Amino acid sequence: MRNTILYSLALLVLLATITSCGSGDSEQSMAEQRAADHERLEKVQDEHIRRESAPSQDSLPFEQAFSLFLSALQTADTTVVNQFIHPDHGLWIIEQPGAMPKMTRVTDIRDFRREFQGRSFFTIRDEVKICDLREEAWPTFDCADMNYDQGQSGYSKEGCFVSDAAKFRKSGYWDYASLSDTDIKQIKASLPVLQKSVLHTGTSFEFHFGTVDGQWRLLFAKLIYPCSA
Repeated sequence: MRNTILYSLALLVLLATITSCGSGDSEQSMAEQRAADHERLEKVQDEHIRRESAPSQDSLPFEQAFSLFLSALQTADTTVVNQFIHPDHGLWIIEQPGAMPKMTRVTDIRDFRREFQGRSFFTIRDEVKICDLREEAWPTFDCADMNYDQGQSGYSKEGCFVSDAAKFRKSGYWDYASLSDTDIKQIKASLPVLQKSVLHTGTSFEFHFGTVDGQWRLLFAKLIYPCSA
């Protein structure tokens, strides 16, 4: 009889221990789950705050969208500049390190380095400090009239001019940039989207925009100094 009682007590202790361990494991698992959920929630909130803090350019008139882009360029705001780059179309940056143009596709402006000295895209802000848009035909250009020491860019008029993108669509830089057939196909898919082209005569830099998904996107940027090849 005594052995039976001792056996029963031992069994009860064993069951209590098992139950206690199982409960501890369950509580630990629940605590880990709550911690993981909290971490995911924080990430979602952080992303939401980041997006809310970045200025939106949905449905903005072009002049306002360009002003937003120029301000982001001057402050090296990668978040806002990246909003102007469509993930599928990308931004094609045109340079001319030699006799032929070079075109680089960019989806994150932080990854781009200029051909000269590997400088970032934002170094152009030192040259494009002011760009007050004037919507009119672009001025004519002649290398013989260019004299930077005397403040002469070579253009018949000085300033920032915005016009239709028809001229750039016909420029054909992509045909001479040693690109693959796939790259050229991508570029030609972006050309019909173009609507506005901006010329900064002080540098001869050009910025070509189109609307994709209801937003103004920078699809091409030509960073070529004239008469340098």
